[in-house]
Amino acid sequence: MRPTLKDVAERAGVSVSTVSYVLNDSSKVVLSAETRARVRRIAKELGYIPNSVARSLRSRSSHIVGMLVTKPLTNPRFAAIVQGASVALAEKRMHLTILSDPSSGAYLEDYRSGRLDGIVFVGHDDEAVPQAFADASRLEGLPLVALDCGEPADDASYSTVDFDYARGARQMIEHVADRGFRVVLHVQPEVASRANRQREQAMLRALAEHPSLSLGVVSTGLTSERLREFEASPVRIDDHAREVAARVGTAIAATHEKPEAVAVVCSWGADVEAVMSTPQVRADGIFVGAMAGGTPSTLIWPNLAYSRLPLERAGAESARLLMQEVRGGPHEHLVLDPELDAS
Repeated sequence: MRPTLKDVAERAGVSVSTVSYVLNDSSKVVLSAETRARVRRIAKELGYIPNSVARSLRSRSSHIVGMLVTKPLTNPRFAAIVQGASVALAEKRMHLTILSDPSSGAYLEDYRSGRLDGIVFVGHDDEAVPQAFADASRLEGLPLVALDCGEPADDASYSTVDFDYARGARQMIEHVADRGFRVVLHVQPEVASRANRQREQAMLRALAEHPSLSLGVVSTGLTSERLREFEASPVRIDDHAREVAARVGTAIAATHEKPEAVAVVCSWGADVEAVMSTPQVRADGIFVGAMAGGTPSTLIWPNLAYSRLPLERAGAESARLLMQEVRGGPHEHLVLDPELDAS
């Protein structure tokens, strides 16, 4: 038969309540380190397994949070968000499980049956919170946090965390202007997303305040369809990188400016390596900036700067807000500023 609390108590020479306090790690009860260690050792020797399911049912909490991510975690952006949420939850003795299919009704059933305490939905581009989750939040009290889904409706029944993409674009143009460049080559994909629209509008407004700067646009040729192809077959990214480098090289030559007058600014951090492989950029030390994080380090490349999105912090804040939603606290709507990383 499976060992019970009473079996552990008898072997350890303590009361059943003491065993319960130790195995539930109660911090309100004063017990010596030796007693706690002895009870845990004996419980392990006897093969005692705490009935966590029963405890969850009694407390109406599974201590498990779902994070719905519809993009591959091989993408550093989403991996960093998950890392931030995981660390924040672990500090509160909560667990994170990754969900991937927004159309699945199983996640809501898991919440209704007590197997999930709540859900963080991680958006991207123009993807919004699935209607089923928004409805469950409004009608059933599903604890929900939307990350990177844009400004919420006035009557939103959940919390949100977003990035100030416009501030990041302005931050980069101000940095370029302060360094005395005359030409900005804006490298951007052909993906029509909320973030790209906000960045483009903010760049134009910032450039209008600096008439000494002229703007040229370099398309990377990346469409939403090609992006999906790359996610399915990452090996094709190398061909895209060579294409980007060629386009940037042509644009630099067309400026007829000295290298010290040209700044190449990428909308996506993922394009930085391709841009830095351009012969003119590497040979002449042309400045490269990105309005999102990238892999090359600014400590190694002095003519490199990032306006980094606080991805791990966004994950941690989403976890904090979800736990606040679980406790019935108020809804919050956070907008996080990017951080300039320049040598």
